[in-house]
Amino acid sequence: MAQQSNLFDDEALPSAPAAAAPEAASGAGIVLSALNAGGGTPSAEQQRFNRLLERTEALAGRITAAQALADAHRQQCATSLHPLELQQKALMRDMALWLDGRLARSGLTRTQQRIAGAILCQLAAALALDGDPAMRELHDAHAAVTLDEAQKEEADATQSMLEELLGEELNVGDTGDDPEAMLRAGLEQLRSQDEARQRERDAARARHKAARARSAGKKQTLRPAEDAEGTLRTIFRQLASALHPDREADPQARLRKTALMSEANAAYGRRDLLALLKLQVHLELADGHKLATLARERIAALSLLLKERADWLARELLVVEATLRQEFALPPYVPLTEAGLRRHLRESKDGLLYDIGSMQQDLRLVRDDSAFRRWLREQDRLARQ
Repeated sequence: MAQQSNLFDDEALPSAPAAAAPEAASGAGIVLSALNAGGGTPSAEQQRFNRLLERTEALAGRITAAQALADAHRQQCATSLHPLELQQKALMRDMALWLDGRLARSGLTRTQQRIAGAILCQLAAALALDGDPAMRELHDAHAAVTLDEAQKEEADATQSMLEELLGEELNVGDTGDDPEAMLRAGLEQLRSQDEARQRERDAARARHKAARARSAGKKQTLRPAEDAEGTLRTIFRQLASALHPDREADPQARLRKTALMSEANAAYGRRDLLALLKLQVHLELADGHKLATLARERIAALSLLLKERADWLARELLVVEATLRQEFALPPYVPLTEAGLRRHLRESKDGLLYDIGSMQQDLRLVRDDSAFRRWLREQDRLARQ
C-alpha cells in the first residue's frame, strides 16, 4: 500500500495549551504572599497549610492540563481517525455478509462451518454493539446465544463483582444490561462511598484533636470542622457584600460584579477556600496583615477546608484522566502527556490502515473457494494462538 502522510506528525497537530493560565498558576503564590505578609517564621501548622495550598493548586493545574490535552487533540482525532474507522466497519460488514451467504451454500465441512460462523459472529457482534441492528439479527441467527442474552450474562457478572467490592447493593439506575454503563455507575458509587468515609475520618480526627486540646487545658471554643464552616461563611459573606451587583450604578461595573459574584457562589458551593481567598486578594478586601492574622487564628479550620478540597481534586483528577483514556482508547501504560497521546494516535492510525489493507486483501482472497478454505485454517490457527 502507498505510504500516506501521517496526520499526527508534530507539524500537523497543534500543541496543547500550557497546564494552567498564568493567573491560575500563580494563585497559590498570591495567597501565600498575602498570608506571609505578617512577617515572622511560619509555625508548623502554617507550614502544613502552605503545603496544602500548593497541593490544591497543583492538582487543579493537572486537571486543567488534562482537559486542555483532550481539547487540543479531539478535532484532529475526529477528522483523521473517524473516516478510517468507518471504512474499517464497512469492510467488516462486507465480510460478515459474505460469510453469511457462503454458509448458506453447501461444500464446507462442519469444522469449516464452525470457524466461518465464529468469525461471522465476532464481526457482527462488534458492529451490533456499535448500533447496527441488522448485524444484531445476523449475529443471533448464527450464534447459540443471542447478543442480548450474552450482554445480560456479562452485566449480571459485572453487577455481582461490583456489589462484592462495594459491600452493598449496586444502584444500577437506567443502565439496563449495558456492562460498561453499569461499571461507570459502580465506580461513581464507589467514589461516593470514598467521599463519605473521608468526611467521617476528617470529622473523627477533628473531634479527637478537640478532645486532646480540652484535656490539655487549652482554650477550644469551636471544633475545627465547625470553625471551618464559620470561616468559609465569613469570607463568602464579605465577598457577597462587596460584589452585590444591585449596589453598583455603572452598567459595566455591574456586569463585572455579576460575573465575580457567580464565581464566588460557585466557589462557595464547592467549598473552594483557595478560590475565595484569591478573590479576596484580587478585590483587595483583605490586606496581608489581616490574612496572616486569620491564618494564625484559624489555621486548623483553614487546613481542614484545604485538605477537603485537595482530596476532592485528587479524586476528580482520577475521573478526568480515566475519561480521557476512555475517549482516546488510551492504554494504561501510555503516559497522559502530549508526546504519549500523539504517539498513541499515530499508532492507532497506522493500525487502522493496516487492518483496512488486510481486510481488503481477505475479501478478494475468499472469493476463490480453495483460497477461502486455506484462509479459514489460518484464521483458526491465529485464534488458537
